Amino acid sequence: MPTVVHCANPFLPVTTVWMYDQIRALKRYRPFVITQMRQNADRFPLEGVYSAQDLGLIPRQVYRLIRKVRGTYAGYERWMRDMGADLIHAHFGQEGYRCLTAKKNTDIPLLTTFYGMDVSQLPRRPIWQKRFGRLFAEGDLFLAEGTHMANALIGIGALADRVRVQHLGVDLAAMPFVEPAARNSDAPVVLTYAAFREKKGLVYAVQAFAKIAGTHPTARLRMIGDGPLRGELERAISQWGLGDRVDLLGYLSRNAALGELRQASVLLYPSLTASDGDTEGGAPVALIEAMASGACVVSSLHADIPEVVPNGTCGMLFPERDVNGLAEGLGIPEFAGRPGKVWASPR
Repeated sequence: MPTVVHCANPFLPVTTVWMYDQIRALKRYRPFVITQMRQNADRFPLEGVYSAQDLGLIPRQVYRLIRKVRGTYAGYERWMRDMGADLIHAHFGQEGYRCLTAKKNTDIPLLTTFYGMDVSQLPRRPIWQKRFGRLFAEGDLFLAEGTHMANALIGIGALADRVRVQHLGVDLAAMPFVEPAARNSDAPVVLTYAAFREKKGLVYAVQAFAKIAGTHPTARLRMIGDGPLRGELERAISQWGLGDRVDLLGYLSRNAALGELRQASVLLYPSLTASDGDTEGGAPVALIEAMASGACVVSSLHADIPEVVPNGTCGMLFPERDVNGLAEGLGIPEFAGRPGKVWASPR
């Protein structure tokens, strides 16, 4: 069975469930993981994870110094040879660059998947312009989540014949389909499921909910996640007088988050381009999960979201920061769970 070495650092933050699902779902390939730092091992159990944290103090310090001087990882080639690796799969562009020395020393093909900030934010920095130039010259293949992302990748220097679109999938068995009309129409739930970061547009989600709160007095906004903008969101919730209508749930376990998704009437996901240039890499996996489970989607015309969410069929999409449009999407009659042609079944 061919062996794929997945390079990701750290492995894994709570916001990257989608990466864990892609790795653990492999059947025709034997996966290993190499990382500098292991995180949340109890949440993301996986055999065959090699972490630099497990090395002795002296080699760990030596490898860290080498990485600081040349910018690429040291010691990875030894692990890759021990695993009998056939392919290196680097997750995020910066990880692809840092694996170039291991690729050179082992002659193992290198595949790099780009996810967002590595295309929109990092290339603004001269050092990463230079590093990505080397990666595009020496790397073998580059994956993007959608056509918009692929074009952006070509725009920063990747050769078109080395770029492929690979949509992310979800585990359908983990999310039973519930028809929109079968969801709770007496107390409809608007759900957000994202880190509290600028590019997720969650302040606009609160504002949109505020606009429909009066005409939907039993509706609630439930927000899964946490992050640096929590204080800003709390102030917005207070400003709009929504303290008794909004639940900040924090980060939930995978099963708990999917349970929230099964109960929600609408997944609200107003992604946007952040002030530092950060964007979605393609389309957030939460949107795919929502459609798979039968929840309606209200989102934005951003990145590859229009490629994944058929506008007017499985969701309604509006320009970035269009609070009135988002409120329109939430306030249509079908929001309350009554069947209608706008919210047709995604299946």
